[in-house]
Amino acid sequence: MSAEPQVVQDLPTLPALVMGTVRHTRFRPLRHAFTNTHYQWLVDLDTPPRLPRRLRQLSELRAEDHLDGVATSLPELKTVVLERVRAAGVALPDSTRVLLLAHGRVLGHVFDPLSVFWCLDSAGQPLAAVLEVRNTYAGRHTYVLTPGPRGEAEVDKDFLVSPFNDTTGRYAVRLHLTRDRVTVAIRLDRDGERLLSATVTGRPVPLTARTLARTLLRHPLMPQRVSSMIRVHGIYLWARRLPVLRDKASPAGLVDPRIAPAGRHTLLTRGAVARSLVRLLVGSLPVRLRLPDGTTWGAGGADAPVLQVNRPADLFRRLETHPKIGLGEAYMAGDWQAADGTDLGDLLTPFAARVERLLPRPILALRGIVERAIPHHHRNTPEGSRANIAAHYDLSNDLFAGFLDETMTYSSALFDEAAGPWSEQDLATAQRRKIDAALDAAGVTAGTWLLEIGTGWGELAVRAASRGAFVTTITLSREQQALAQERVAALGLSDRVDVQLKDYREVTGQFDAVVSIEMIEAVGEEFWPAYLQAIDRLLTPDGTAVVQAILMDHHRYLATRNSYGWIQKHIFPGGLLPSLEALEEVATRHTGLRVRRIHPFGAHYAHTLRRWRRTFDANWPQIASHGFDEVFRRQWEFYLAYCEAGFATGYLDVAQLTFRRG
Repeated sequence: MSAEPQVVQDLPTLPALVMGTVRHTRFRPLRHAFTNTHYQWLVDLDTPPRLPRRLRQLSELRAEDHLDGVATSLPELKTVVLERVRAAGVALPDSTRVLLLAHGRVLGHVFDPLSVFWCLDSAGQPLAAVLEVRNTYAGRHTYVLTPGPRGEAEVDKDFLVSPFNDTTGRYAVRLHLTRDRVTVAIRLDRDGERLLSATVTGRPVPLTARTLARTLLRHPLMPQRVSSMIRVHGIYLWARRLPVLRDKASPAGLVDPRIAPAGRHTLLTRGAVARSLVRLLVGSLPVRLRLPDGTTWGAGGADAPVLQVNRPADLFRRLETHPKIGLGEAYMAGDWQAADGTDLGDLLTPFAARVERLLPRPILALRGIVERAIPHHHRNTPEGSRANIAAHYDLSNDLFAGFLDETMTYSSALFDEAAGPWSEQDLATAQRRKIDAALDAAGVTAGTWLLEIGTGWGELAVRAASRGAFVTTITLSREQQALAQERVAALGLSDRVDVQLKDYREVTGQFDAVVSIEMIEAVGEEFWPAYLQAIDRLLTPDGTAVVQAILMDHHRYLATRNSYGWIQKHIFPGGLLPSLEALEEVATRHTGLRVRRIHPFGAHYAHTLRRWRRTFDANWPQIASHGFDEVFRRQWEFYLAYCEAGFATGYLDVAQLTFRRG
């Protein structure tokens, strides 16, 4: 939207504190309103406030709390704002001023539901505005506006703020900035009906050490109070039976707190223990860790990968509170990133290579105190398995199509080691080579009755049917079943391939061969006997089973089998990687099956993951258009790079295991 620019006659004296109120009214489907007094900072990003150090320890405005945390200073934040506005197609002169209206930190905590960036020309005329919106679950989103003569603008809603309102509708925004008054008014309409309105209005007063100290005494713990108030009103609406919406961008299904709060249990140490341990461990690694003030830790040289810390306090508190989950969640939150010129996989690889030696043994001995147990609701019962599978594989077929190759194969490829560099080989061809290797090992030929446990999106079933086999393939993912059936029908193979929505424990009949590609990782240790017993029961007396499994060393499996990690929380609920020894023991104790052949190819998985991650990054705009947000992007970047590092260092392996009786 564009219109004649509004001339701002008088701007407030900056920096300023804006003392005012928030009025929020929900009209539909339940009327509810509240008013709250509050204050915000209003600053020119070119001239940050100068306050005494002791006062800054109590309250400050930090650049890293805005726009994904990539800026480490307010002037640098201005550059990020200008880049974002220009990327939206708004031309801005180099002389553009940027003013920020936002909540500051208080005692290290910040919660800012709405921040506003005004982009003004040198004469004080508004050229654009950026609204940064946050929800209570660490999600954030920006809207770029070009206000009209009276500060008015409209924009479609495309971010889930409240669990009681979906992403449909249109915002009507009015912005007002003068010497005596600051107003931000937002109205949400849908289909001609007003759903809610929120108005922030206040009077600016000059920001000095005295006014800030007085304000902190009059309005203590402002961010904490705002966050608590929003949650209280959310509980009220929930208690009034207002439906809670589901969010596709959240792996858990509900609009859930994907990222645990930083420092919930670190009031005494404030992350100091984690800070000391991190400094200790990177001192022996070929990496560099760079803090916002330019301080560098680590044993890496000039060419070493660089870990850029954006928010040290949050990072170290997350690591201290959730040792196995904190690093990944800190990446999701933007507390740290791979520095420019550093690949995330390359950065994580030195950590994976030395995972057993990162910390002294006395400290490792204490991990049982801080590690969390696997949640009971993640058990892979028939009902639990359906929920766990849906949490990952039913996110969206469009998501997986955004980074997989044409075969839609979501497991390690097998490259031709005699055909030159793997980076120059076609990924789809390498995936079909892996599938053919599994089918060959299982003896699948014309007339074979084959059971596939874990359909994926149908490529193995199609290739087996093309050999003349009759295939029953099972999955618990409705999304996978639908696409697999489409692919089978399109190739005219519906008479040879039956795609069933079924648990492995429910299958009956006899099959010449059973193939299961990277499905056992989702079975869970408790149910490994049932899984292998099902294969044993379903095979003909002379049948063959091939199980492709991601494996870890046995001692690592024993050390981690009962602990809850980042992958389990955010990617594969209910997942657990076995060791070869553990699977052989289960097979020997509970079945007549024995491992007769092992074909390992872990290095191939590292390269497969790197290819996926690069495609994911390149196709992110397309993927995001299906409803996935920036936190989700960082979550999957970390997941793919984390796994790549594990396979690249041998910490993880993948192998095709051939089982026969006797």
